[in-house]
Amino acid sequence: MPQRSTVTRDGVELVYWNWPGREPAVLLLHGIGNYGRYWSFVADAMAGRLRLIAPDARGHGESGRPADGYTSAEFVADALAILDGNAIERAVVVGHSMGGSHAMDLAGRYPDRVRALVIVDASPEPLAEGSIRATRLLTERPQRFGSREEARAYLVRTSPGYRDEMYENRVQWGFRDDAGALVWRSDPNALRKIIAARTSLPERWALLEAIQCPTLVVRGTRSNVLSEEVAQRMASTLADGLLMELDTGHNVALERPRELADAVFAIAARR
Repeated sequence: MPQRSTVTRDGVELVYWNWPGREPAVLLLHGIGNYGRYWSFVADAMAGRLRLIAPDARGHGESGRPADGYTSAEFVADALAILDGNAIERAVVVGHSMGGSHAMDLAGRYPDRVRALVIVDASPEPLAEGSIRATRLLTERPQRFGSREEARAYLVRTSPGYRDEMYENRVQWGFRDDAGALVWRSDPNALRKIIAARTSLPERWALLEAIQCPTLVVRGTRSNVLSEEVAQRMASTLADGLLMELDTGHNVALERPRELADAVFAIAARR
């Protein structure tokens, strides 16, 4: 089981989960609406080969929920605070979806802190289908559920096709108890502000061009976020980029955790 730790930046407590393992350390950044323990299946597949650190992003999980401060720059500053709090000079950074965008920002702006980068189904030009679906699920979802069974049934209905363990993970870590009911841990105000704070398209591509470290772009072949064309362009835009495609949807870490863990281990070994 991972160790729960915290660091505080500008009055916001940031919770993160630390799986012990060998160096170099790997910083795992989750997508919008998720939480650090989203990476539990990847951690199981990694099996101690590398040390893993997975924060609950601000406004998510057990981390603080400030009224403001949901720009990419704030998330990047949080990531740096967690690295500093663990005396980690350079990390392998893995980011999924929103976390992938923040990982690109971190690697582009702070190249001395990133040893290697893995961008998991995150796109500078996301497909409309995925963006519309994510916005709808995050902003129109019921806020309370009367029981674990009711919450689980909602997840199965809106995101079908996953293993039972994934739904159990989601219920356990995506919700908190509130007077006997279950409510989402991800803050509705934070979600709205994150959705509204996207950087411009030229800036997203410019960040990719600035990244110099070894970078792996991972795309699910059934993704509704990252198209094949954009994924190929990302890999060719990067100074040292590779593309890996897996037979999965957007949530690569849930559907193909073994292959993703092996890919992270391989890029971490590069010099």
